[in-house]
Amino acid sequence: MISRRYLRVKTFQALYAYFHSGKENQKKVENELFLSFQKMHDLYLLFLLIGSELTHLSMLKIEESKSKRLPTDDDLNPNTKFITNRVFKLLETNSTLSDFVKEKKISWNIDQELMSKLFSFMRKHEVYLAYLNNGENSFEDDKKFVVALYKKIIAEYDFLISGISEKSIYWTYDEIDFVLSMVIKSIKKLKENDSNLDAIFSNFTDIEGDTEFVKILFNKTIVDDKENAKLIAEKTQNWEVERIATVDILIMKMAISELTSFTQIPIKVTLNEYIDLSKTYSTPKSKVFVNGILDKLIVDLKSNGKIAKTGRGLLE
Repeated sequence: MISRRYLRVKTFQALYAYFHSGKENQKKVENELFLSFQKMHDLYLLFLLIGSELTHLSMLKIEESKSKRLPTDDDLNPNTKFITNRVFKLLETNSTLSDFVKEKKISWNIDQELMSKLFSFMRKHEVYLAYLNNGENSFEDDKKFVVALYKKIIAEYDFLISGISEKSIYWTYDEIDFVLSMVIKSIKKLKENDSNLDAIFSNFTDIEGDTEFVKILFNKTIVDDKENAKLIAEKTQNWEVERIATVDILIMKMAISELTSFTQIPIKVTLNEYIDLSKTYSTPKSKVFVNGILDKLIVDLKSNGKIAKTGRGLLE
């Protein structure tokens, strides 16, 4: 599952586009939103395949060195720590990942130049050299290196990031950064003999769960637009309407829709998320304004029974 914060951001952007396009093509905007999530899942899988590609290139390099006319001792007795990395082996043999990859036909086959250049870049990187020569031999050491590979080698290699961004309009630099962070989180959760390994990856590849959350939030905000606008107007009577940022109004409409539609999301979580959204996308004063108005609206919505939370720890 993609983080709810990111889903809210993408939904906000889609709603902003919808309301500023004359409220036309609702289904088109919605489909574009869903497609953007599918492409992010694809990128997640693509990143997880990098280890397999790099170890394959490393094995080819070793065989090439051994077949030299006058091979050195290092050529004949190479350091194989990288190609035997336990985390790479787990990823390569994981059935859940294999099924997703086969189903979506994802691979680096047509991007061998990117992989070759990344391999050359990695082999000179201090993180890679330190890993090969640190004298350690454990799953945790392998995992520490793989995390560093994504964080300090892949993320810093502009040629690769630029090449990926050119492959899809949905893979902007922000999306790439976000997906890399999700890959790193997944790797950190891995354990050598973890029987729940499949759950770690299937959790992020839960397109249905992400789509359902976004679909409800997107459509509910549109359906309840007039009603939510009226609720906000009642709490902003002392404000000149034209001085209220349109972004603030949209953020509050989304917050109301989430508060009244998702019974298992705590009120404080929703409130904090949309306050943060206002800090990023609106004016410097929006945080205080949005917080104040939503606080008042929550009191009314709770008293009217429009906010009903269920689940342990959510009843108030």
